[in-house]
Amino acid sequence: MPFRLKNVGATYQSAMQKIFDDMLHKNVECYVDDLVVKSKKRENHFHVLRKVFERLRRYQLKMNSSKCAFGVTSRKFLGFIVLQRGIEIEQAKIDAILRMPKPRNIHELKNLQEKLAYLQRFVSNLAGHCQPFSRLMKEDVPFQWDEACDKAFKSIKSYLMKPPVLVAPVPKRPLILYVAAQERSVGFLLALKNDEGNENALYYLTNPLKYVMAKPLLSNRLARWYLQLQQFEITYVPQKVVKGQVLVDFLADHPMPAEWGLSDDLPDEDVLVIEVTPPWKMYFDGASHKERAGVGVVFVTSEGEALPYSFTLTQNCSNNIAEYQTLILELEIAVDVKQIPLKVYGDS
Repeated sequence: MPFRLKNVGATYQSAMQKIFDDMLHKNVECYVDDLVVKSKKRENHFHVLRKVFERLRRYQLKMNSSKCAFGVTSRKFLGFIVLQRGIEIEQAKIDAILRMPKPRNIHELKNLQEKLAYLQRFVSNLAGHCQPFSRLMKEDVPFQWDEACDKAFKSIKSYLMKPPVLVAPVPKRPLILYVAAQERSVGFLLALKNDEGNENALYYLTNPLKYVMAKPLLSNRLARWYLQLQQFEITYVPQKVVKGQVLVDFLADHPMPAEWGLSDDLPDEDVLVIEVTPPWKMYFDGASHKERAGVGVVFVTSEGEALPYSFTLTQNCSNNIAEYQTLILELEIAVDVKQIPLKVYGDS
């Protein structure tokens, strides 16, 4: 098969899945031309290997003997170390980040973020750790490595000195999903309980928080998530009844901001906190001509951040009607994202 075609990877992967269809995720794992043959017991391994070799011979597939290893209990696969107790980060990838000096320009910062993105499943709240870097990635912003960036860089290195070991999912065993949100990021931890009743991490996922201010985007995404989640049996467990060291470790990686106060006197298990924040502001205007009409909106958050949006109306209308339609649409968006109260400013 020629390896210069754009679709050769997908075609080769599809062929490998058809060849080992009855063995996939049981005794065989494959990714394009990388193949892993696994057995739970050593005495059964030779039988599995014979079956794999017969399948390779039938389809005239050849292996490079210098890249093969047999009878090992751990091995590098797709850049990670796979062993009986779980999946670990290859030490060379950790050392490459630990030896990196602080970035001096945006190109070195992108290089750092690319290395971290490859390890994101192992790093709890990676988006939170990398938050100080985000402003340096913006256009027309001078690159200035300050104390916040240096602190974030050191915290990432400190975390990678003792990276977690991830485990593989066990069929028919329920998964546990932990969710923690900070001021500008949200993190997830997927875990399961082992035979001893202890919880082990399967996957870390983190993303920066973004405002979802477009109503079509909000409804489409929620509908798609709803359909995808319907196939699973999900049970919600309130946080106050969750036990285990994994929760302690996870929350330790998501400390509250320093300006948040916490009282030691908690008479009951449930505590009600009411936080009063300034209302958002919305400025809107509309315009129309003989061909089409358009509207512009600017939301100003309680922190003073401006969020500009513009829309094109599908029907011709007067300036006043365009502004009224804008007001109705943006009030619906504000209700959807629960930004009430809201101060509205217009010229009509």
